[in-house]
Amino acid sequence: MLIIVILCIASCVVLDISLFWGFLAAIIILTATIKNKKTAFRTAVEGVKTCRSLYFIILLLGANISIWMSSGIIPTTIYYGFDKIAGVNFLAFAFICTGLLSTVMGTGLGTLSTVGLALFGIGKGFGLPAPILLGAIVSGAFISDKISPVSALTNLTIEVTGIDYKMYFKAAIGPLLITGLITGILYYIIGSTMVTTVDTAILGSYQETLLANYKITPLLFLIPAAIIIMALSGINVLKNMLAIFTTGSLITLFYQNISIDLWFKAVIFGYKANTGQPFIDSILKAGGILPMIEVLLIVTAAIVLNGLLTHQKTMEPIFDKILANTTSKTSLVFKTGIISIFLTSITCDQTIGIVVPGSILKQKYDDMNLKHEVLARTISDTGTIIAPLEFWNVNSLIILGITGISALQYAPYAILCYLSPIITILYTSIRARKE
Repeated sequence: MLIIVILCIASCVVLDISLFWGFLAAIIILTATIKNKKTAFRTAVEGVKTCRSLYFIILLLGANISIWMSSGIIPTTIYYGFDKIAGVNFLAFAFICTGLLSTVMGTGLGTLSTVGLALFGIGKGFGLPAPILLGAIVSGAFISDKISPVSALTNLTIEVTGIDYKMYFKAAIGPLLITGLITGILYYIIGSTMVTTVDTAILGSYQETLLANYKITPLLFLIPAAIIIMALSGINVLKNMLAIFTTGSLITLFYQNISIDLWFKAVIFGYKANTGQPFIDSILKAGGILPMIEVLLIVTAAIVLNGLLTHQKTMEPIFDKILANTTSKTSLVFKTGIISIFLTSITCDQTIGIVVPGSILKQKYDDMNLKHEVLARTISDTGTIIAPLEFWNVNSLIILGITGISALQYAPYAILCYLSPIITILYTSIRARKE
C-alpha cells in the first residue's frame, strides 16, 4: 500500500501537477481498502481538527507577503541593502540577507522568488558563478522553514508535535546559530576568492525608483522586529500574524497612500509593483491568499493521508525496523532524521516528512525522556531542510523554474541544507553526554 501512495505522489512530479491530486488519489485508494471506514474517517478528521489554526496561518501568510511589499517593508529592505552591497563580500551578504528576510516573510520559496531573485541577478552581474551564488541564497531562504514564527512548515511542525513556538525556539536556536555561523564563515571564505565589481550607477537608479514609488524609512523595520518579539513573548502565532496584517494594512492605506481597491487585490490575488522599472517590478511581485489555497489543500490532504496510514498501521513495520535496538538519545535523533529524510525524499515534499514522524514518534521520545521540542527540531533540521537539495523535489523544481539552475548544480553549495542535519545530531549527542 505504501508503494501505491508513493507512486500517486511521485506521478504529480512527473506530470507537473499539484501534489494535492497525488495525495487525493492516495486517500481514495487507501479508503477503498479499509473495512472500518467510519473509524478511519474519524481518525482523519481528528487530525485535521488538531491543525485547524494552521489553515488560517497559511492563508494569512499569503496575505502578509503582499503586505510586506505594499507597506514598503520589503522595498525599504532592498533600498538599504543596495547601500550595503558596495565593498562587502557579496556571497556572505546574500546568505545573511535572505536568511533574515525569510525569517520575517515565513516562506523559503517566497523569499527566493522575490528578494532572492534580485540578489541572484545582482550577483550574476558582479560575475559570481551562478550555482555558488544560488546555493548561498537557497541556504538563507530556507532558514524560514526551520525557525520563522510565521512559516507554514514551522507551525505545522509545532502543531503536530504538540508544543508552542517559544518552546521550539529555545530548542532550535542553538543548533541553528552554530550552523548559520559556520555556513556564513564558509561563504565569506569562498566569496573572498572571487572578484566582484559594483555598478553604483545601476544600484543608484534602482534606489531612485524605490524612492519615487514608496516612502522609505528605517522605522518600517519595527514591524519585522515586532513579529520576533511577540513570538518569543509567547503570543499566539495567529494573533501575531493578525496584528502584523492589521498594522501593515494601515501603513499601506494611510502612509503609502495605496487605494483600498489595490490593497484588496494585493491581499487576495498577490501584490504586483508598477514602478516602470522592469527589474524592481520583477522583485516586488508575490503573495496573496488565493495562491496559498493550493498549499492549504496539500497540507490538509497530507494530514488526512497520515490519519489513514496510522489507522492501517502501514508505516509501523518500517518504523519498528528502523527504531529497533534504539538505546540512546543520539541514536533516536539520528533515526528520526533518517525517517524524516526518507519520507520527504519519497513523497517529493516536506509535509509528510513532518506530519508522520511528528505524530508517530512522540511516544518514543517520551519513553526515552526526550522533549517533544527535540523531535520538532530534529524534523526541521533534517527532512524539512534537505528538500531543496533533491532535484526531484517540488521545491528544487520550482527553483529550477525560477532560475533555470538544477539542484544538481547548486546543491553542493547550499551549505546550510546539508550541514544542518550533521550539526543537530552532534548537538544532541553533546547535550545528552552533559546531562
